[in-house]
Amino acid sequence: MEFLKELAIPQSLEHFHLVVFFIALSSVVFVPYVGFVLGSSILSLWYNRKGRASGNLIYLQFAYEIINTALNSKKLIVFLAVFPGFTLVLSYAQILQTTSSLGVGFAGFGYLFLIAALILLYSYKFTFRLQSILGAYRDLVKHQDGIRVEDIAKIQEDNARAHIHSGGFGILCLCIACILFSGAISIVVNPSLWDINTFLYMVVSLDSWISLFEILAITVGVTGVGILFFTFAWEAEKKYSEEYSSLVMKVGLRLSVFGLLLLPLMILLKAAFLPDAANIGMVYTMMSIAVVGFFIVAHFIYGYYRSRESSALAPAFLIFIFSSAMGIIGDTIALGTATRSQAVIFASKYNRHIDELKAKYGGVAVAFTGEDIYNAKCSACHLFDQKKVGPPYYESIPKYEGRKADLINFVLNPVKKDPAYPPMPSQGLKSAEADSIVSYILRKIQMDRLQIK
Repeated sequence: MEFLKELAIPQSLEHFHLVVFFIALSSVVFVPYVGFVLGSSILSLWYNRKGRASGNLIYLQFAYEIINTALNSKKLIVFLAVFPGFTLVLSYAQILQTTSSLGVGFAGFGYLFLIAALILLYSYKFTFRLQSILGAYRDLVKHQDGIRVEDIAKIQEDNARAHIHSGGFGILCLCIACILFSGAISIVVNPSLWDINTFLYMVVSLDSWISLFEILAITVGVTGVGILFFTFAWEAEKKYSEEYSSLVMKVGLRLSVFGLLLLPLMILLKAAFLPDAANIGMVYTMMSIAVVGFFIVAHFIYGYYRSRESSALAPAFLIFIFSSAMGIIGDTIALGTATRSQAVIFASKYNRHIDELKAKYGGVAVAFTGEDIYNAKCSACHLFDQKKVGPPYYESIPKYEGRKADLINFVLNPVKKDPAYPPMPSQGLKSAEADSIVSYILRKIQMDRLQIK
């Protein structure tokens, strides 16, 4: 999947922020829906097997209803899984285009397994319906001459075998897709992992396991709350038998409680192991909102358990989706924060690319040297060897030795660091100008050191 990085285009700082926005938007849709499909598929196959083994029609009805809800239509699958998943792969390729990271490979192969899983699971759903049709047809022709019931029984048996196999392999492919996407997420958000070049990372990395368990927690929670909502609130006009309603309620409540207990713990665990580069207040704010939201959902679920009022399920489901979105947005903010240095590097290359195009096609490209910018903007507050409004460069710049990208990012987005000096105002520089002034300062300090020696 490395070729995807070669297809990535140069991007300005604004474009980079847009890529991060698309990651947030796609993840908010993608993760809960794929989690619901995974949870519903596992439940469906489990109760399908139990129903066939015991002849329990309630189990078979439950198995069909939940997979039919999760994979209701092809348009739903494309809109909530196929397009968002593809967007994530391309977005990761944009962010990691100049690195040797395997994050794009994880996401790309995860997407291929996702497509295979959706095809197999949709086949599982289709053959579920076909199995019922064949059974009804077999009963219809029992007493008609010229039709071999054994032939129909053979077709029904072959269909049942293909039905179960497509469901099992579909679930397997979807689990692999979730594992690979969790690895991609953990790599992208942590630049210190961008030099990972082995798939064994999935086994030994704590970050990967935390991301995977967070996805599984969302899977359990959204499946539990989802089957309660879609059964008793979304289609409230449907009349189910008392035995069927009891089964849905038992399964839905158990999964909801387990998921709502697990999710806050996973969020707290993720916050505890957040990479230093992504450690900002907004990330913790989003995570806090998510945890509070899950507790509110638990309140509504408990209210439904006590009163059996289906009106409590709609807000429970919506708040669950909102809380999941807040947690995912927190992860995306962490990603955007951790990759700021990468954004500055991309923006510098983008500006150079634009200048080259202008020069090539006769456009006007006015270029200022780093020394020009220093004399025009920086020298009013900074000298190399003396204190002025700001600290001398000989004192402050060595702290950024080997971290040029971080220094460029500071010039573009200055923050107060030394209480002995006032905060540095933004100079309104473009990325290329910031790169130029930083290169000039570092080069001059290096030359001065050589002269002293």
